[in-house]
Amino acid sequence: MRRSAAILLALAASACGQAGGDELLPKGETVLCSLGGARDFKAECQLDRSVVEGAQVFIVRHPDGAFRRLEVSEDGQNLLAADGADQTQSALKEGRYEVILGPDRYVIPAEADAAAQ
Repeated sequence: MRRSAAILLALAASACGQAGGDELLPKGETVLCSLGGARDFKAECQLDRSVVEGAQVFIVRHPDGAFRRLEVSEDGQNLLAADGADQTQSALKEGRYEVILGPDRYVIPAEADAAAQ
């Protein structure tokens, strides 16, 4: 009986890893990022946009599963860290936010990419 239960548990765990993974989740916009102090930017981060309690919030997802939550400032000129100890350095330039947050840097379009929606 124990052996049957162990086999069923192993099968259930392996099924969770196959179906229902990231392939079923909608992808956000791809944005340029330079992670962990890297010199070059790569188009490998995903951006999700939402509005939370009237504030525009961006979640930048790293390829390793880490993420940063950013909030647009009241004047719309900066992105601010919505949580965590690090503060952002950012500016709105030519329709995009350039953001430094800890060892990470991002280039985020101010407006949503129509192709990603």
